[in-house]
Amino acid sequence: MKDLEVSDIEHEINTEFSFKLVMLGDSGVGKTSLVKHEINNAFYGERDSTIIFEHSFKNFEIMGKTIRLQIWDTCGKEVYHSSMKNFYRSALCIVVVFSLEDSDSFYEVNKWIEEIQENNADDSIIVLIGNKCDLTQPRTIPRETIEDYCKKNRIENYFEASAKTGENVHELFKTIVKRLFIKFAMPIMDDSKETKNEEKDIVSSFRKNLFSENTANCCKSCFCYNQ
Repeated sequence: MKDLEVSDIEHEINTEFSFKLVMLGDSGVGKTSLVKHEINNAFYGERDSTIIFEHSFKNFEIMGKTIRLQIWDTCGKEVYHSSMKNFYRSALCIVVVFSLEDSDSFYEVNKWIEEIQENNADDSIIVLIGNKCDLTQPRTIPRETIEDYCKKNRIENYFEASAKTGENVHELFKTIVKRLFIKFAMPIMDDSKETKNEEKDIVSSFRKNLFSENTANCCKSCFCYNQ
């Protein structure tokens, strides 16, 4: 069975699959910092709010296939909400970010989820990220509260990360690429029986263990079997 590993592609290359990802969430929760850390492997600290949206991309390789992840970072200000709805309808993955040190940003998550459900196709993968897990003060949002919300709203992808330290940032983006690949690329690849059996094995293995048996690489998803 081929290993479902994701590797970065540092140089420009023709890609075989392209996936659109949109970042949503209130202003100041760290959407842009997460993207910048993934793209440039650096923390840029405080910066001006994103003006409506910014576009960037990163290339990956998985199972010998080249993937381009198109990342659209959006402004969280209320005034721009109506103009963004049509924008993220075509996204295959929508990431909603809140800050673990700001309980208000978490309670606003439901607003974003409702908008997604009203304006986006059911096939899209929804990911919830609690940013700023590096905080030194006690967290304002209990993990149990977040897990209960995810389960009640059928959100299967929750991660915690820190754009400041880089903790879990690359791992969560790799996991997003894996989920997109399994859901949207595999069904249109070679439909031979051998390949289909291999895909089933990969999906089964991926569900049981997102990365490896080393729990140090755990994705911190509340649904991860490594915890």
